[in-house]
Amino acid sequence: MRAGTVVRATALVAACVVATTTAVSAYLGDIPFDVSPVPMISDTFVHAPASYVARAGIGAVACLSLVITLTVRSFLRAFACEDGSRKDAALWRRATDVHSCVGAAAALALSVVAAVNDRENLAAHFAAASVFFVGTWIWHLCVFVQLCAHPQVTTPASLKWKLGCVVASGVSLAFFFAMCGVGVARFYEPIAACEWLAVASIGGFTWSLGAELDGDCGEAETRETRRAGALFRGSSREEASPSAGRGMSLGSVWRGRAPDENQLLDVLVAS
Repeated sequence: MRAGTVVRATALVAACVVATTTAVSAYLGDIPFDVSPVPMISDTFVHAPASYVARAGIGAVACLSLVITLTVRSFLRAFACEDGSRKDAALWRRATDVHSCVGAAAALALSVVAAVNDRENLAAHFAAASVFFVGTWIWHLCVFVQLCAHPQVTTPASLKWKLGCVVASGVSLAFFFAMCGVGVARFYEPIAACEWLAVASIGGFTWSLGAELDGDCGEAETRETRRAGALFRGSSREEASPSAGRGMSLGSVWRGRAPDENQLLDVLVAS
């Protein structure tokens, strides 16, 4: 199975789960529309049968998100660490490991969000949701920066989309936490709107990773992409693309490119 398929399926499952819980909660009258026309997403996870859908669906999304994080780590270490210098490559590999740990922690926090709704334990639910939102944003930002530094594995269109998602989620989360600090009851509707925007932006970024993981970006690389990479590195020299047509596929084994690596990964480099 192509890794890009898993990424897109995860985004679709998450969207379907939230749409289902919202529709069911609205139909049964469990959403306080008399208070606000825009409910908190977590408020749609509280009452049965929507709570059953949320526990199973969001739990599955959390597991798939962990798989995505590890797959993106493998992809970046394979194709987005080499800069012509062994020292630089080692630094990029370490950076990849660090921000991948942040992404994995965010995925695990999402499983807690699925297991504990805000009526059962508000403190635990909010803490887990905060780790998920902030951790995912940090991971997305780091992935975006690394792709900018290695444009041979992406395209300007993909980078622009990712930048928009990172900015939108970052701004919405900043307002979300600021208003939560002042008072949820006072700013319930704008807080809920920020939460919806943050979730949509996270989903959009996740979906866009499918292009890189499937190798579509390498095949579509243009002179503009190479020029963007040169400018990012502070050089006017345009570099060739060694990675055209490469992507990832789940369920196989691949050994690291570096001479000192001999690790087994759950991905296969497909050319």
